[in-house]
Amino acid sequence: MEPHSKKQVLWISRHTMTTAQREDLERIMGGAVNLMVWPDTVNDMEALRPLVQQADAIAAVLPAEKLSQLLEVAESRPVLQAVSDRRPTGQWIVLPDGHREPEFAFVHREWRQVLEIRVRTQAL
Repeated sequence: MEPHSKKQVLWISRHTMTTAQREDLERIMGGAVNLMVWPDTVNDMEALRPLVQQADAIAAVLPAEKLSQLLEVAESRPVLQAVSDRRPTGQWIVLPDGHREPEFAFVHREWRQVLEIRVRTQAL
C-alpha cells in the first residue's frame, strides 16, 4: 500500500457532500479521501456492513436511532457528522401556496465524531 494512499470514507446521505465539507474532512483525515457513497435510505444497517468494513471512517446523515445502530456496525471506525450553520441569504422564496419566506443557506461549520448515542423508545 502506498504511504500516502487516500483514506476511504463512507458517505451516507441523500445529499452530495459540499466542497467545504470535503475540504474539512480531508483536513481531519490527514489528506485526500475517496468517498464511497450510499445515497439511499438506510432500512437495514446490515446492508451497509460490507462498505463499513472497507472504510477508514463513516460520515453520515441519519436519525439518532440509525446513528446508534451505525456505531455498533462501525466497531472502532470513527463515525462523523457534519455540523452546519443556517444563515439568511437576504433572498425570499415563494412557497407553492403563494406565501413568501426568507431563504437560508446551510454553511458547513465543522465535523464532529459521534462517540455514543443511547436511544430508548416505546411503542404507543
